[in-house]
Amino acid sequence: MTPGQARIALLSFLLVMTGVVINALFLQTSSATATRAASERPPARVPADRGRKAGEAAQSGRSGSRAAIVEAARIAGEHPLRIARFAPDAAQLDGPPQAAHEAASAETVGAIQRELTTRGYGPLSGDGSIDLATRAAIIAFEHDHGLALTGEASERLLQRILLGAAAGGDGGGGKVRSAQAEDIVRTVQRWLAALGYPVGRIDGRLGEDTVKAIRDFEMDKGLVPKGRVSADLVVRLREAAAKPSLR
Repeated sequence: MTPGQARIALLSFLLVMTGVVINALFLQTSSATATRAASERPPARVPADRGRKAGEAAQSGRSGSRAAIVEAARIAGEHPLRIARFAPDAAQLDGPPQAAHEAASAETVGAIQRELTTRGYGPLSGDGSIDLATRAAIIAFEHDHGLALTGEASERLLQRILLGAAAGGDGGGGKVRSAQAEDIVRTVQRWLAALGYPVGRIDGRLGEDTVKAIRDFEMDKGLVPKGRVSADLVVRLREAAAKPSLR
């Protein structure tokens, strides 16, 4: 090997060794940097919504019963128990029920009793209390004036009594339109049936059988047979029912 060739070989060897050293140093630095970056990277975060739901589920699993009790107490406090009130069964009435009137004062009831007694719908006590005879007298007045049968005392009724025909009818046509009137008619039906007067069904309606039974009873008692509920009728029926053997 000539001196020139030896120098070329030596330079080639040095270049190769330099490349190897540089490559080794570069790879080592890159690996260390990657390792340090991985160690310093913050841990992955769970989405906020998913984390909240997971927390709620865990909390619910641990204290579900307690939460249910607290929620029930809160709802009970915000929504107090209410007792449902039911209107009378409209199917038992002879038409749509009348609008309820405000409760009449004792003075109004007493005035109604006095006016009805004066007009021949008595005898009534006149003490301002609503009893069976008073309601029956009101029904008789309503029947005679083509009003709906309610048996209810009110300022409007007193006005009708005082004004008479000038107050006009209400289109009731003598039909039972309230629970009070229905109860009174049913009571009359029970008394008549107990005394042997056939009334058909005891349903609180003034059907043909009930009207005929009332007339028959009135005739037997020497009354004018009008075939309607009245104070005189319920008084006579109550007395007769107390002593049925006297019929």
